[in-house]
Amino acid sequence: MESQKRKFESLSLEAREQFAENTRERIYSTITLLAVLAALWHTVQYHSALGVIASVAGTVVGLWLATLMSDRMSYRAVHGKGMPTEKYRKILFAASGLLAPAAAPILLVALSMTEILTLKTALTISIILLLLSLFLFSIVGSRRIYDSKQKILMISLSELLIGVGVVALKLLIGE
Repeated sequence: MESQKRKFESLSLEAREQFAENTRERIYSTITLLAVLAALWHTVQYHSALGVIASVAGTVVGLWLATLMSDRMSYRAVHGKGMPTEKYRKILFAASGLLAPAAAPILLVALSMTEILTLKTALTISIILLLLSLFLFSIVGSRRIYDSKQKILMISLSELLIGVGVVALKLLIGE
């Protein structure tokens, strides 16, 4: 762990900030997908596997496009000029984090088309994997700051509860 910590810290501040932006977008997308997957799980009888894949892909692509558009528009508004190419590259890298959380749910739902899993099981596993990814992101980030395993665990469990809360809320309101 110590060598990984040093390796990351050897990166420039700009590179670390780019990774932070990418991770932020990935966490944001994960929480959004949790809400979408919970809604799809709750009404699974009305959906086909292809429809679920389209919903998941459409959600992350919509978030990705919204991020690119909002960054571009806000840059113009603040700087009074078009965005330079280098800034586009940075934004594309950061925004790519929005797409990553959709990979496992799409693969699992595609697997349900082979009848190895039911669609509901694929959605259940997807929700669990996304919740675990939130927990692991929190563990990894917390380990870089805190030495106390209990503190790391408590912080990570608290942050995991946000994802659990999103799922519970979607299931409680029946959407």
